[in-house]
Amino acid sequence: MRLEDLQAFLKLAEHGNLHRAADASGVTQSALSKTLARLEAGSGLRLVERSGHGVALTPAGVSLQAHAQRVLLAVGDLHGDLAEQRQARAGAVRVGVLPHLMSTLLSPLLARFVAQRPLAQFSIETQLSARLLALLQRAEVDLVLAARPDRVPRDLAWHPLGPLDLRVALRAKHPRRAQLRQLADLTAERWALPASSLYLRHWLDERFTEAGLPPPRVAVESTASPSAFAELLRQSDLLGVMPAQLLGQPEGHGLVALPGDALLWRRELGVFWRAAGYLSPVCADFRDAVVQGA
Repeated sequence: MRLEDLQAFLKLAEHGNLHRAADASGVTQSALSKTLARLEAGSGLRLVERSGHGVALTPAGVSLQAHAQRVLLAVGDLHGDLAEQRQARAGAVRVGVLPHLMSTLLSPLLARFVAQRPLAQFSIETQLSARLLALLQRAEVDLVLAARPDRVPRDLAWHPLGPLDLRVALRAKHPRRAQLRQLADLTAERWALPASSLYLRHWLDERFTEAGLPPPRVAVESTASPSAFAELLRQSDLLGVMPAQLLGQPEGHGLVALPGDALLWRRELGVFWRAAGYLSPVCADFRDAVVQGA
């Protein structure tokens, strides 16, 4: 089987539609259909079922998808290994990082590291933890600095970087600030929170459930970083959840944290990489620098 055929099949599996998959692959729909026919002829099995809504993978197609992902990851690792041998200590490092760790941790580390490794090149992706870990599993980044989920995926390795303290944030002149002292006091308030699909939101909802309280009343939700809500909180009476360190930075101007241990939540940060993936020497050295710097 051709590698390009496997890549095209993964696009088809991802989009579930020949037209969209062809666009994503940069080929015509006719060419993609020929690729699919070639794969089915080579395997002797039907790989997809067509319907008016698109295409769905057959059991054989699901199996091919899983194997194709592993094959392409392995090929990517091989290319990385060979490229690193050609370039010695030079190389590119792709890092995914939580937005608030960019200025507090990653930027100072990069400043020191690139001074020692002038040939190293870095590309940075800022997202929330769930998306960063998904990018890592797809080998679109090499390292991720994120909050540890309740269950670390089995294909990832990680090292702890210390705690992330989260506080309930609100504007300094919030009319009910003095009355908001316990978790139960927050049930009548409205919130600006991460989307329900994200780790932080799941984690916050669980804190309310464990206390026997209804979930937060959400007025605004987003897949953006909590820091994106700073201006919204400054201009409204909504509550939010933000890293404690962020509140002491310019982004947190005009915002305060509700006091008390009952309204302090702690999550563990970590640096993550693919357990079976290839890390170039420069990438492994940068991972170790992150651990030491944190």
